[in-house]
Amino acid sequence: MSVLNKKRRRDILLSKSQFINIFIMIFLGIFVYAGVHAYMDGMKESGDNFYNNYNSADIWLNGENFSNEDLEEIKKIENVSGVERKLTLTTNLKRQEKTNTSFSSEKKEDSYYKVIGEKSKEYKETTLETNFIETNNINKMYVMKGEEFKDGESGIWVEYFFAKNNEIEIGDKLTFEYENVSITEEVKGLVETPDHVYALKDENTIFPTHTDFGYCYVSINEFPENFIVYPTAMVTINDKSKLDETKAEIENKIKSAKAVTDRNDLVSYAGYQSEIDEGKTYSVAFTALFVFIALLSVVTSTNRFVRNQRGQIGTLKALGFSRKKIISHYISYNLILSIIAGILGVILGAFLIGNFFLNMEMDFFEVPEYSIKVIPKVYLLSICVVLLVIIASYLSCRKILKEPAAEALRVERPKVKNSKNLGFTNKGIFKNLSVASKWNLRDISRNKGRTIMGIVGIVGCSMLIIVGFGMLDTMKHYITWKFENINNFEYLISISDEASDLQIKELENKYGNATSETIGIELKNGDKKEANTITVTDAEEFLRFSDHNENSLTLKDDGIYLTEKLANKLNLKQGDEIQWHEFGKDKWYKSKIVGLNRDPQTQNVTMTRKYLESLGIEYKEDIIYTNENLSGINKIDGAESISSIDSLKKGMESMLERMYALIVLLVIIAVALGVVIIYNLGILSYSEKSYQFATLKVLGFSSKKIRKIFEEQGLWLTIISIILSIPLGYLFTSYIFKSALGENYDMPVHINILTYLIATVGTIIVSYFTYKFLSRKIKKIDMVTSLKANE
Repeated sequence: MSVLNKKRRRDILLSKSQFINIFIMIFLGIFVYAGVHAYMDGMKESGDNFYNNYNSADIWLNGENFSNEDLEEIKKIENVSGVERKLTLTTNLKRQEKTNTSFSSEKKEDSYYKVIGEKSKEYKETTLETNFIETNNINKMYVMKGEEFKDGESGIWVEYFFAKNNEIEIGDKLTFEYENVSITEEVKGLVETPDHVYALKDENTIFPTHTDFGYCYVSINEFPENFIVYPTAMVTINDKSKLDETKAEIENKIKSAKAVTDRNDLVSYAGYQSEIDEGKTYSVAFTALFVFIALLSVVTSTNRFVRNQRGQIGTLKALGFSRKKIISHYISYNLILSIIAGILGVILGAFLIGNFFLNMEMDFFEVPEYSIKVIPKVYLLSICVVLLVIIASYLSCRKILKEPAAEALRVERPKVKNSKNLGFTNKGIFKNLSVASKWNLRDISRNKGRTIMGIVGIVGCSMLIIVGFGMLDTMKHYITWKFENINNFEYLISISDEASDLQIKELENKYGNATSETIGIELKNGDKKEANTITVTDAEEFLRFSDHNENSLTLKDDGIYLTEKLANKLNLKQGDEIQWHEFGKDKWYKSKIVGLNRDPQTQNVTMTRKYLESLGIEYKEDIIYTNENLSGINKIDGAESISSIDSLKKGMESMLERMYALIVLLVIIAVALGVVIIYNLGILSYSEKSYQFATLKVLGFSSKKIRKIFEEQGLWLTIISIILSIPLGYLFTSYIFKSALGENYDMPVHINILTYLIATVGTIIVSYFTYKFLSRKIKKIDMVTSLKANE
């Protein structure tokens, strides 16, 4: 083993705590980056594979009924590769029966199947989105359990997670009802489909629960022939770059197509992509901060190590080692550490953080086959970090290597000068300060680089704590704003599309007349068109609206309101006019924007019932808001579903549970980074001041007094860092929420005072104990050795 290799091994063992710090910093930076990217890229690739392999539709057509002739016309369009139609109904799942139950499958006169069971399993009635299909070549089913779907075959194919949560098994008999039609089918398979990756019950639901709502597929042959219509058609295309042209051609040629949308308008697809985009924001934002802080720590640690090796560098030069050889030697310390830290960071980050967060995400998304993925970009960043560490190591020893061997063999002389710039401590407000404070001010002024580097590092760590808890505060504030201030009701009754006027009147007489209607529309602003919805409100205080500052907003009856985020997206403002029409109708309306409202969850258009009727449009309520106690009531005539405000909150609470894991990770990393950075800053500061401290001892200062001087400076820098981190933490949190969340969300940052106190107190405690620990070294300073070293 060569002399330099022996020296390297000995140095690492003697300064193991310092090299452990460097290793931890590099490891954490790459660990977080690799972990976030592994789950984010894994989500993307897994989703893309599912969409591609199971032929996800590119275009959706909605109308009253698509005929065979319509399908043939669609197929003739040049870029179209396939088309299928389906009938989708919201049904009520009534009963589950086992296969050993005797049943009758003969067709009844009123066109439904009836099961007669000896032993039935009763359970809570749930809502089931039932899709009656002819074939399954588009949005193909991935069979998790059971058998494949065959055209025209009887049976029912049920959503896997819904079946799992409701204890539905292969061979069970399910009875579901729609109006006066009741159908019973045997469960043939448990499936997932690419158009239901993110299956929500309705627009008021944020996250799927898989308990009270699910979807299923049944052959159209099982539906009464006299009632068969196909209001939905799904189209696949060859050239995805010609999507808009193909949509326009379908709109022009297919008169039955009242609304033509693409995959991006699908709630399922948009929700999944939004989560991937959110991961990208986390990846860029947090990784940049982590790596930056880590490199600061590496620089301070390397500077300290090289300064302590000053005499040995002089010895190597005196022994004839070349400058290039010495530089390579000192670069090799951090090179070896950074390579090992990079490899472990990528591996452990991907498998620990990546798998953890990916499994957590897939509790909400239905992608049957998924796994983490480490893309070349992750390896590239690791290489870049290694290169930056090499550069930092080179810059740290370059200055000493320029000195002659005789000079390098001497301990570095402290930069103590009678500079006029330091005279400010004897003037103005500074002249009455204590000796300790004046000494610290002069030291900070002399060592601006070290001071700035330390402040930046501490600011970054304190910011991470604020961001972690700030994200949690903002989500909790969202729940209060949305579910207490805006939604001022206990229950929401969704009225069935097939409900009669008499049934609706009875519902209003019993549960109140606070209602609203949601209308699917197409907005036109100049040449741009966009699918959206209008909320028509006649709910008085049950459904409230907020202005920019989240104060209550009273709607006027002479125009429409746009949510602020939608208005900004369309480059519109109050007083402008915008055109719109209902899906399925040709008549366009021009409405004036009389105000802007703010909603954290939905970005759409709002108007009052009075304004809607002034346009000559009939108001058709589809939701009733009530404070009547509907607990335990699963079915109401004329109602499609019943939702409580508590159930709507569950989605957000589940999101908060996911956030706890992220926050814990952020805080742990922030504390680890903070301890290492403050320790490195303190030990570097101490090593640079040992000569001054020895001088102070000679002048009669006690070790206790000198320790106080040292600790005071650390406290100053910590307080300055905290003051800077508070606004920066707020801005960083705001950036994350603006960049990470999907277009439907508008969540202003709301950080509680307690969060700032936690970040402040936590940073001060870490700083206090670190400097307290380091200051113990002052007692061991050998005055004679320290002072004679520079003679």
